[in-house]
Amino acid sequence: MSTILKASVPAEQFALAATFEAVPAVEFDVVRLVPRGPERVIPLLWATNADTESVHAAMADDPSATDVRLVSERTDTSLFQMHWTERIRFVTDVLSAENGVILSARGTSSEWTFRLLFPERQSVSATYEACDECDIDIRQIRPLDTDPSVDRVRLTDEQVATVRTAVDNGYYAVPQETKLQDLASELGVSHQAVSERLRRGHRALVETVVER
Repeated sequence: MSTILKASVPAEQFALAATFEAVPAVEFDVVRLVPRGPERVIPLLWATNADTESVHAAMADDPSATDVRLVSERTDTSLFQMHWTERIRFVTDVLSAENGVILSARGTSSEWTFRLLFPERQSVSATYEACDECDIDIRQIRPLDTDPSVDRVRLTDEQVATVRTAVDNGYYAVPQETKLQDLASELGVSHQAVSERLRRGHRALVETVVER
């Protein structure tokens, strides 16, 4: 049975810890892990909640990353490509050693969270044991068919929580019963972070019903 596993590691034990120290507000979403041969994985990450110049400078000085390059810049988010050091790759190797596929990875100043798909249940058991030995926290294990975020709608945990909070507080009501700033206060994040999560969540939801 295919299984979804959610895991986390403290920010200081994974990539870009020095960047988070320099720019605590920044949040990273891995777009994809680009393979460059069997020994190298190059991540593409969206950086939000902080200005591009500050983030770029911090990443360039971060010992966990090399060859940092700004790929794209928008009004409120920037796309970076880099190489991770061998110490950082160790975590991803542990997570994916048993044929696990990393569906998403998100980093904040407190932790990195990962969602993985395992085609076979027995692979999860081996990964669980490996994570326990390496102090990687397993947050959740559940069958694929009970995980709505791995269906046609691909929302991160933060996007799901933000959209749900917006619905519960009347953000989509007519007339509107709450504002972005109110949602930001309730979620404990910035106005910009709420706006970004809602926009990305809306796009994912719309793309499930609108052909492109």
